[in-house]
Amino acid sequence: METRSDKNAKSPSKKKQKIGKMHKSYDAYLVELMEVAQEKWNQQRDIARKSFGYNPETEYELKKAEAKYFYLFREAKHRNLRNSPK
Repeated sequence: METRSDKNAKSPSKKKQKIGKMHKSYDAYLVELMEVAQEKWNQQRDIARKSFGYNPETEYELKKAEAKYFYLFREAKHRNLRNSPK
């Protein structure tokens, strides 16, 4: 007869495999989000650089894009992700 401890001993390895797969898919998604956020930040920076005079809305969008990118960057650093060249 199987005890509870035997049943619990089997499940962690399966759970770790599932979590590992989830982490890999989320890590790939995070890298994609970072690329999109960096592109948007670069676009906003170009718009701010090319605009005449001070526009608070442009400045707001630039700061928002920058904050979003660096938030994702810190998350990737926390997960020890490396973006390998394609």
